Amino acid sequence: MKYKLMAIDVDGTLIGPDGKVTPATAEAVQAAARAGLRVCVATGRSYVETMPVWRQLELPAPHEPMVLISGALVSDPDSGRTLYQKAIPRQLACEYADALNEAGHSAAAIVDSWRHGVEYYLAESRDAQQVRKRWFAQMSVKVNYVRRLADAADMPDPLRINVVVDADEGKALAAKLIARFGQGLEIHEILAPNYNVRIVEAFAAGATKWTGVQYVAHAYRIGAGTVVAVGDDVNDLSMIRSAGLGVAMPHAPHEVASAAKVVAEGGLAEFIARLLAGRYDSRVGKTENPCHMSK
Repeated sequence: MKYKLMAIDVDGTLIGPDGKVTPATAEAVQAAARAGLRVCVATGRSYVETMPVWRQLELPAPHEPMVLISGALVSDPDSGRTLYQKAIPRQLACEYADALNEAGHSAAAIVDSWRHGVEYYLAESRDAQQVRKRWFAQMSVKVNYVRRLADAADMPDPLRINVVVDADEGKALAAKLIARFGQGLEIHEILAPNYNVRIVEAFAAGATKWTGVQYVAHAYRIGAGTVVAVGDDVNDLSMIRSAGLGVAMPHAPHEVASAAKVVAEGGLAEFIARLLAGRYDSRVGKTENPCHMSK
């Protein structure tokens, strides 16, 4: 098998809406690790949110780092120690949060909890009560509540700023924010299936899942051509496009599926079985992805 590292998204890829890794998926991932393929979880979740899923995999030691917060953070799963981070400069973060506040949205800024002992700063606006109910009520994290991020003198540079939005306003809000802040921030709208809400989230320019995966790959002297990346949403695009073998889940939106070299029609476990059998060791042809059939 030519591939050396496999980066796997969590929500919609490793797990479904119930938050469980199926026995078949866990067995397939374990088989990949036993075959010498390094397994790296790459998710939009934080360390605290990811660990319950990671533990279900029961991966053999030694363990690979986890790519978290869509690439803004890389952490050691055993200790929680931060290995790498790419944060939003504080001044830009405060300007962005103020723009959200003016639009009536409460900005939730996540920071490096391993270093700072707190997960979130919430700049409360008109929708603060709904954000608390739809977002923070579903997680066990420490939150500092402030009127503006600029008021929080102790706030470090945040790793991500997100707002909870209704389904019909997310794309329009993201477009407005990109027009104003797109030079300095990575901004997109996405479904957060673990909370069943849509969010618009922003990261430092260049902070993507692929930059996080590259950090892990470089540590093992693994080139991009021998990396497999599997995901199902727009925050997976960077790694799906850049990896030697980019794989989309069957339910991925067209933008994601069309960027992949393979669509895992039979699910993740079946894809891994084919990967370990050497199915994808040669150059992947267009017929591997139905989205490419008409091209």
